[in-house]
Amino acid sequence: MLDARPVSEGEVPEALASRGWSDFVLSLDDGELASVEVDGLDARWPERTPASLRALVALARAVCSMSALVPAGAPVAGLRPRETHRKRAQIDAFHALVLSVAARATRVVDVGSGHGHLTRALAERMEHPVIGLERDAVLAARARAMSEGRGPSFAVTDVLRDGLAPLPGDCFVGLHACGELGDAMVTSVARAPGTSLALVGCCLQKRRQLSRLPLCPIPGMGNQLELSRRLLGLSNLTARDEGVEASRSENLAARERRLALHRLLADRWGPLRPGSEMDGLNRRVAQRDLSFLVARAFAHRGAPAPCAAAIEQAARWAREAHARVRRLSLPRALLARVLEVYVLLDRAMVLERKGFVVRVGTAFPADASARNLALVASPISA
Repeated sequence: MLDARPVSEGEVPEALASRGWSDFVLSLDDGELASVEVDGLDARWPERTPASLRALVALARAVCSMSALVPAGAPVAGLRPRETHRKRAQIDAFHALVLSVAARATRVVDVGSGHGHLTRALAERMEHPVIGLERDAVLAARARAMSEGRGPSFAVTDVLRDGLAPLPGDCFVGLHACGELGDAMVTSVARAPGTSLALVGCCLQKRRQLSRLPLCPIPGMGNQLELSRRLLGLSNLTARDEGVEASRSENLAARERRLALHRLLADRWGPLRPGSEMDGLNRRVAQRDLSFLVARAFAHRGAPAPCAAAIEQAARWAREAHARVRRLSLPRALLARVLEVYVLLDRAMVLERKGFVVRVGTAFPADASARNLALVASPISA
């Protein structure tokens, strides 16, 4: 099912056809489609939904059922400089998680500290030293300036290149530590008795390797659970009305433009792999109008852009193809959260086997961020 990615031409994936689901998903009207996309595993599927698809929904819902690690409803304090309401809600909730594991820490290390919002929040309420690690020297400099000489310190380091050097009593924290960085934090803490960890992962596909192997292999499974970057990227998709960088309608329009661009490039150079239409381009360019996107993509390839009539024809085709692809993608999209939960539990097992007490659950509501799965680990003696 994970490999059943619909192609832009609308060919029905075998995983859907063999289960008898394709006619059903293609019959969904726009309202039904939007409801299932936005509400995901919590959606009310139409009565005519095939029984086997209902069973998959129920199983995925059960697998992804997670308790909240932080009580909901805590008031959000006033915003700090460069901070949004959603970011503040995430930081306040995550801060409560850190407090639950850092009581006996001698130092708190914020890995991937960025502008230092979380780092400063921790330093304000803790007596032990707090340090932020950031590989981007510009961001680290901004964090220092915003700290006004008080509170935490910031160091420039590339953790994936240089590694971590845990000291007994260290508490490592990472709010939206992307992909490989989250794995590196888990494995570093697992090798360092007396340390602790609070982690919310994100963007599982962001890694140098082409795939992810389990950190805690399951006996008898071999490499069956090796996941490519393409599949890991599925876990980062969300169709909620309010996205991280754009609204749902804007994101859908951008995907439609990308389909039209893919078609135009394929007409010019032959078949392309999915997603390659954006090679060499910032993905945010897809939020611009189609003519601009096409001009940039063709210029990057050293060729003149197609005429306006060809672009309009591709846009009409993309509208129809996108509507079909959205429907055929629904069963696969059900597994996006399952993938995220799998990686979370794989990380938790590594730490449990090394003698840590581990809790998993949601750090904050999905309306603060859809990437809200958290792991906290303490030494068993804590």
